[in-house]
Amino acid sequence: MKKTVKRILLIASALLILLIGIGLVYYFPMLTMPSVETGQIPDTNVYTVNAMSAVFLVETTNGYAMIDAGLSPKKLQESLKEIFVDPDDVKWIFLTHSDGDHLAALPLFPNANIYMSEDELPLINGTLKRSILGGNSMPSGVNVDRITSLSNGQELLLNGTKVECISAPGHTYGSMLYLVDDLYLFTGDAFKIKNGNIGIHPYTMDKNLSKKTIEQLRETINGSSIVLTSHYGYFCK
Repeated sequence: MKKTVKRILLIASALLILLIGIGLVYYFPMLTMPSVETGQIPDTNVYTVNAMSAVFLVETTNGYAMIDAGLSPKKLQESLKEIFVDPDDVKWIFLTHSDGDHLAALPLFPNANIYMSEDELPLINGTLKRSILGGNSMPSGVNVDRITSLSNGQELLLNGTKVECISAPGHTYGSMLYLVDDLYLFTGDAFKIKNGNIGIHPYTMDKNLSKKTIEQLRETINGSSIVLTSHYGYFCK
């Protein structure tokens, strides 16, 4: 009987250690991702907003365009207050992709127009899985029907502010970048930047595809005045 109990305890301990190890491997990259400070980028109409992952605002002549919607609605609300932005003044939301840390605060903006790549929609309508755990989903209270789908190369004009849509598959199959006024490149999780080097984001669905995308984006990245990532800060040229 004692031997059986010991064996059970050993197996349980081994499983616990294995689970802890898997957890550390999975979550360690998150611990190395720097957070952004809320505030305006000098000499631009762009604001960085801390929502437990980076959210960005672009001020137009009549309201704000927001890139992604963060991980924490509460934190996003607090950060918007810091820069005196009313959520009702956010008129357009451009989602780089559909992972939860980019969608969570969407319910704060019931009147905003929401945009996402047409290639990302399968991840939130159940036809494509993000991982073995399943697909992505919109937060409670936000219907998929609210999303306006975008295609590669499409351009939108928002009160004089130009937004160019650029497909960047790899991290997710429908990841999309947004180039604003040919100056500011909002990249989401299309890649990571460490010590000035561009590499594959650690939570990427298709690493080979991501590598190919990064190479195709080199010219666009190099031609942008500021490159703004969701988890690795922003970089001025």
